Amino acid sequence: MEYKCDLCQKIISGGVLPYSKHVEEHIIELIKIKHPKWVEKDGLCRQCYEYFKKELSGNK
Repeated sequence: MEYKCDLCQKIISGGVLPYSKHVEEHIIELIKIKHPKWVEKDGLCRQCYEYFKKELSGNK
């Protein structure tokens, strides 16, 4: 099944990463700062998750 990531708008197969309590809250906060219309229930693709994780750690 294919999904569209609400952050990068790419079509991905295999699904999105849903928001969960296990995802670091500071990454979610950073995403919301950069994408205020994004909602957790929409999830995000692994590539976007990794991007924001690296951005938060300063490893761009």
